[in-house]
Amino acid sequence: MRIQRGFTLIELVVATALLGTMMLLMYSGLTFSLRGWDAGAANGQRIADRRIGENFLRRELSEIFPMRWKDPMVLRLAFEGETQRVRFVSSRPADVTGGGLSLVGLEVEAGADSRDRSLVMRRAMPDDDAKDFGPLDRAKGTVILAGVDNVAFSYFGSENDFTDPKWSDSWTFAGRVPQMVRMRIRTVEGTVLPEMVIRVNLGEEAGCLENSFQRVCRPRRPA
Repeated sequence: MRIQRGFTLIELVVATALLGTMMLLMYSGLTFSLRGWDAGAANGQRIADRRIGENFLRRELSEIFPMRWKDPMVLRLAFEGETQRVRFVSSRPADVTGGGLSLVGLEVEAGADSRDRSLVMRRAMPDDDAKDFGPLDRAKGTVILAGVDNVAFSYFGSENDFTDPKWSDSWTFAGRVPQMVRMRIRTVEGTVLPEMVIRVNLGEEAGCLENSFQRVCRPRRPA
């Protein structure tokens, strides 16, 4: 008579332990792969969002319109350029369904969490007697680039047609608009994005068509 032998208790314990170890290794590898996939997808989405935001900014800043504030006493164009903020008039309307010009402001703002910082755009229609950018203070902000720790604007242009243009960190020439705007962006991770240099398509003479004071508007000399 043949005696059939099964597995001993020790063999079963060792086999179970080996199986558990193999399952743990397989689970860890799968989890690592999924995390890597998610991180890659998130990074790809973040890069795509930044490119979309950068393209939007290029288009918006290139369409700066030299609107003149409605002040009969002084020639003052609607443009405020600071190191960390820029306000201007865009030839793109404030409302998709509307037309005309719009006031635009760009600066970095913190969210509910002070570490949650983004480049925010505010957009509004100018008042009938537009004399400043006051309507932007009441406008709702829209995030253009998320995860932005700092943005530095600089401006290229000159005070008049008889001085050489140069770069400056702020724009102080009320009767002019810059020829180019440069943006340097640093993310919350500390990465410095490639700088953007945007050429402004319209000169000051374009703004003369939008007001009744054409006699004091001076077109820029030909390049």
